[in-house]
Amino acid sequence: MSSLEKKPKIAIFGLGAISITIARALYKTKTPFTILCRNEERKSDLSKNPIRFQFRTDPIETLPFYDLAETVLDTKQKFDFIFLGAKSKDLQSAVQSMLPFLNSEGKLILIQNGFPEKKVGLSTKQIIGGVVGWNTQKLASGIYFQSNVGALILGGADGTKPSPYFENILGAFIPTILTDNLDGFRWHKLGINCVINGLSASCMLSLGELMLNQNGRSAGIKILTEVRRAMEKSGVTEAVVPGSISICKLGDGKGALPIWLRHLLLMILGFKYYKIRTSMVQDLDHGRLTEIEDLNGETVRISRSLGLTANTNEAVCHRVRALEQKQIQPNVSFLKELNLLS
Repeated sequence: MSSLEKKPKIAIFGLGAISITIARALYKTKTPFTILCRNEERKSDLSKNPIRFQFRTDPIETLPFYDLAETVLDTKQKFDFIFLGAKSKDLQSAVQSMLPFLNSEGKLILIQNGFPEKKVGLSTKQIIGGVVGWNTQKLASGIYFQSNVGALILGGADGTKPSPYFENILGAFIPTILTDNLDGFRWHKLGINCVINGLSASCMLSLGELMLNQNGRSAGIKILTEVRRAMEKSGVTEAVVPGSISICKLGDGKGALPIWLRHLLLMILGFKYYKIRTSMVQDLDHGRLTEIEDLNGETVRISRSLGLTANTNEAVCHRVRALEQKQIQPNVSFLKELNLLS
């Protein structure tokens, strides 16, 4: 075992809703790690406003991260692994900011949606991809609320499995899967996100409001069908995130479940997470730009490159962009319009 595997130095840059769950797991397992902050103001904020976290119905926890924080200007450390929690639109600048803090054999761990490994311009040997299966959101009270268990799937961008060390330091609080089929998990998560994020955002609906609407479920199935076709034509074998449902079972095509069962499963999802407003819906709630280009937009671009159409995903992209620019108001009738597309 190399020295890197024995005592890896770990950092997190970009402490947000998703990466807080990772930081909590490291903290709970007493794994040494550093939170890298952009500036002194962000570091100070961790002291003035300690992070409050709640997992489902468990008691609220206060996570004392201030003593683990250093600014990028002050730190003298080099790291073996840096988790990047930046939003997709900020990923390139985050990567460039963190490269000077990597050891010679160090790796960046990208936990963004879509296919971030293909966009950062680094050697595949420098990247581990992380596919996240949980939902954590910041409530109006300031509490970070994690609504489901959710796994973390880690896979080398070069097609290799990462070190089992990650299972040891995260597994007690985040089910951790090491894979050599990162693309299979990425495609699966892309399909799911195109529905629960992109489609929900197109009408600014909670998951329950979307999934208990027949037009919403039908539009979701159309979106998944387009993602499935692109995945299969790309030659990728889907890998299903634990607790999720195969997009090959939900989207039209060979091996798909009966349509009535697909609708039933989506309804159950709606009942289970009725009030959840996923991250893209929350972005629109707060007047922020979304990550639509990295989800439904990615599906459209890849489909075109393969000679396929993705009209439903494309319509969702146009709609969300219009909502971002406040050119229109959300209207649930859009779901019916989607089902009229060929």
